[in-house]
Amino acid sequence: MKIPDKIIILALILSAFGPAGFTLTQEDIANELVCQCGCGLVLENCNHTNCGVAIPMRELINEKIAAGETKEQIIRYFVDKYGEVVLAAPPKEGFNLTVWVLPFASIIVGAGILVFLILLWVRQRRLYPASWERSDNTVQSPEKNKAYEQTFNQELKDFE
Repeated sequence: MKIPDKIIILALILSAFGPAGFTLTQEDIANELVCQCGCGLVLENCNHTNCGVAIPMRELINEKIAAGETKEQIIRYFVDKYGEVVLAAPPKEGFNLTVWVLPFASIIVGAGILVFLILLWVRQRRLYPASWERSDNTVQSPEKNKAYEQTFNQELKDFE
C-alpha cells in the first residue's frame, strides 16, 4: 500500500512548524497578568518607562521559562505572591463564575421582561382602545355644535 505524495508533503510541512509554534514566550504569560504598579494595564502593555514593577516581573517570567516551568506554574506563582488581582481575567470557577455568567443572564432576563411588557401593552390596547381614538358615540349632535359655535363667536366679538 503506497502513501500518497500529498500526505507526505503535508506531514513534512506540519512537522516543520510543529515545535516552534508551541514554545512558551514571555508575552504569552505577560498578556494574562496585570502590572502591579497601579497603572491597571496588562503587564505586557505597561508603558511606564523604568517601571519598578513591570520590568522585574518580566525578567522573572523569562527566568522561570528558562528554568523549564510551565505557563500554569508561572501564573500560579504570581497569584500566590499578589493574589487574584494579578490576573487579567478572573478564573472561571467559584464565585468568580458569576462575573462571567451574570452579564449574559441579565441581558436574557431583561429581554424577557421587555417582550412580556410589549405583549401586555398590545393586549391591553386591543381590549381597551385609547380615549383619544374616535368612536361613534363621541360624535356631537348638530344642535350642540351650533350652541358651541355661537358661544365661541360671541366670546370672540367680546374679546376684540
